[in-house]
Amino acid sequence: MKKISVFLSMALMISSSLMITTSFTSCIDDEDSLVGPVDPQNNGDENSNYQMYSFNETLNYNSTKASTASAFCASTRQAVPANSSAADFCVGTQGQYGTFVCSPNAKELSFCYDANGVSFSSHKSTKIQNLGFVDIQDYYDVNTLDQMTVTSDYFVDPNGKIQTSLGVGVNQLSSGQVIAFQTSDGCKGVAKMSFSKVTKTVSISGYVAVPKNSSLAK
Repeated sequence: MKKISVFLSMALMISSSLMITTSFTSCIDDEDSLVGPVDPQNNGDENSNYQMYSFNETLNYNSTKASTASAFCASTRQAVPANSSAADFCVGTQGQYGTFVCSPNAKELSFCYDANGVSFSSHKSTKIQNLGFVDIQDYYDVNTLDQMTVTSDYFVDPNGKIQTSLGVGVNQLSSGQVIAFQTSDGCKGVAKMSFSKVTKTVSISGYVAVPKNSSLAK
């Protein structure tokens, strides 16, 4: 009887130990599940100044027709015609300066259209800066974009001379590099560039913070 009692006691102790271990493991899993972002796209992240959104778009840079070339509208996170009043930054290509990303009012962009017999002009101004090969996930936070300072870059000719007269733009981008931008209506964001010379398109993905005191924050 004593042996049976000992065996039963040991069995109860083992069972109790297993129950405690299982309960503890379950607790760790629950805590880990709270570590990751609630919304993988980060849409809706906000602070007192900005509402943040993610985006993925494709722009084409055929500058022979203003109606077919596309630009990016930061507030709606969508591609728009290059000659649209909503355009915040445009893409284009030209022999001497190659493929570029620029402010809609950049003289270089209008020169490209003029050379193809297309009338184009815009007064909308956007700051654009080449951040290089950075991890875009470093900007996965509305406060980071809020505090980001964007310094305008300008076209650089083949001799390395900065051509401020051509307007704000980056013409030495490589696929995988990231630009920072700040629009005239206060949107601030980052975009990773992936160029396709075959299709004359650029895929862009990134994050933009839209001012909350603006009608654009929808």
